[in-house]
Amino acid sequence: MERELKALEPGHTQSGARRGRAAKSAAAAVVDLKEKLAKPSQIGMDLITFEVMRNAFVAACYEASTTIERVAYHPVVGMGRDRSNALLTRDGRLVAHGFTDAAAHYASFGPSVRELLKDAPLETMRQGDTFLFSDPYRCGSHVNDTRLIRPIFFEGEIVAFACTVIHWADMGGPNPGTFNPEATTCYAEGIRVPPIRLFKQDKLDEELWSFIAINIRGSIERRADLQAQVEASKLIEARVQELCRRYGRDTLYQAFEEQFDYSERLMLAEVAALPDGAWEFEDWGDQDVNSPGKPPIYVHCRMTKKGTKLSFDWSKSGPQPKASWGASYATLTGGNYLGFMICFPQLFPLNEGIIRNIEILSKKGTCVDVVEPAPTTGYCSGAFDKVEAVTIACLAGPLGKVQPWRVYPAAVSLTNLCMGGYNPRTKKQFVQYTYAVGGENARTFKDGKSLIFMRFCNARTIPQELEERWFPVMFTRYEARPDSCGHGMRRGGFGLVREFEVLTDVTMTIHGDREKFTPFGIAGGLNAGGSMLIVNKGTKREMNAGMYATGVPVHKGDRIYYSSAGGGGFGNPLEREPELVLEDVIDEWLSPEAARKYYGVVIKTKDPEALDHRIEWAATKKLRAQLKKKKFPEGTGAHQVHPLGKKVKVAWIPTEEEVAPHITISRPPGW
Repeated sequence: MERELKALEPGHTQSGARRGRAAKSAAAAVVDLKEKLAKPSQIGMDLITFEVMRNAFVAACYEASTTIERVAYHPVVGMGRDRSNALLTRDGRLVAHGFTDAAAHYASFGPSVRELLKDAPLETMRQGDTFLFSDPYRCGSHVNDTRLIRPIFFEGEIVAFACTVIHWADMGGPNPGTFNPEATTCYAEGIRVPPIRLFKQDKLDEELWSFIAINIRGSIERRADLQAQVEASKLIEARVQELCRRYGRDTLYQAFEEQFDYSERLMLAEVAALPDGAWEFEDWGDQDVNSPGKPPIYVHCRMTKKGTKLSFDWSKSGPQPKASWGASYATLTGGNYLGFMICFPQLFPLNEGIIRNIEILSKKGTCVDVVEPAPTTGYCSGAFDKVEAVTIACLAGPLGKVQPWRVYPAAVSLTNLCMGGYNPRTKKQFVQYTYAVGGENARTFKDGKSLIFMRFCNARTIPQELEERWFPVMFTRYEARPDSCGHGMRRGGFGLVREFEVLTDVTMTIHGDREKFTPFGIAGGLNAGGSMLIVNKGTKREMNAGMYATGVPVHKGDRIYYSSAGGGGFGNPLEREPELVLEDVIDEWLSPEAARKYYGVVIKTKDPEALDHRIEWAATKKLRAQLKKKKFPEGTGAHQVHPLGKKVKVAWIPTEEEVAPHITISRPPGW
């Protein structure tokens, strides 16, 4: 943990206004270079046709995702949007995905199609064939993310592929929901599905389906979810065929290649504008629950940038854990790509033009490149989340010098809560899957957002009314968790607390992280508050289940307190405007005690019912002077100064007005 974030390139420092002017000049140079390198005149086809087609590719995927949202059965797919759609070339290169798709799925599309082609060559496919595929080692992610892949035919030739992904609420295994933090191999995590031709000429193979159905919970529900995927893939197919009829097959192929080249030019221009050098960062998973002493899990990256070449080396990460936390190489690339796209959202959508220009190095047998049969259901709560966060932290090195508005601390980690049992109201078995959301990371120019999950672009909080309708639970609390943010000059967002009573006996599993090693702050900002899951909080039967509770029996009448982590902070909290601290106290985001402890702001409450809180200015000035001498404790836990995060520096702190011209671009909601 003592390793520092290092900017290894040579350089010199400036101070005060001179450094600010130099940094802003560097930002202007970035804009000039990007305009010079990414000229529309380099496109080799009619510009209007190019724009129509490249936007049509994204629109088709977005329309397909909206179809799944309307048709799918389980709330986590429909309302929660745990689904994605993509268009790929006939050799498996990613062309586009939807605006509101799950960003964690992006990198799995290409490997899924390319691996399919190894088992089922193009010449063996027929019109209407559709393949089911779910293998973390070949596709990425985890077994719950099922892929339905459909070859798109036009005039008897395969011209492209449609790939739809949704999270099936259950894929078998010992625990409802399939998540299994204590799994020692993939064989305790539900069924893996190799590429199988589940639909032949648009007709479901009932024998194959029966084999899957008998091994999973809620198979009738999953069949309904499967049908949503089928309709989405058919819609993408129809849209591509329309483009072929209107513009011709050759124009479609040309538009694919031109889009790749166009995205590549934009990306290389962005990378070329950054200073050369090498940067390192590291992060930790809370624990390997199956190893003696439950040690933390180490993730490390060294990023190098020279000219237009960008390389990420993860080979120094810790060994493959015994428990379910690690990631396959395909998942590693997904976290890496997502971290990059978060810093460069103007490059949306991710496609082959970007993918082929990011070098990702790893070592087999490490936690970010596990070897079969290592367990992998941890996925987004485990290695994927840390890879994403470390990628962003490494990019903060060069971006902090020229584009500080693209520098971010860590955000909330996904945690997966699953419960299953018999629902006395519906008289059926059920599987409830609920993930944690919010708060997001601070920005250098603005506070982080609360109660939402922006980094995954699509994810929405499932309303408690819908969960109460579907599952035997009754919510008693659904609100922000006070003081859970990463405190800073710009604070992170606040976590979401959901407390509910279970109305029947259930089996509960939580597969999460970030309880101990919480989302880190940068540049002196504090780490956020961590994730929590407590059963019967505040009673004699209180039990802190932590983030790795596996197959725990929970009884009728028990209450579950489930809270996400907050987002990391930016900058010293003692430099935050006292008026903003007061606003947070009035809004009940912050307690007056936290305002004193972390921000040095003394607030006197005149009338709590009327929310009449006032700053004691003389006492605040005195307290801040005292706190500056003491300094905040360093560490990787909640509300500490992260020892590596504090090394991240920005050349200047931009204002919202200064940033606005750089982020008012066409981009998907949430980025």
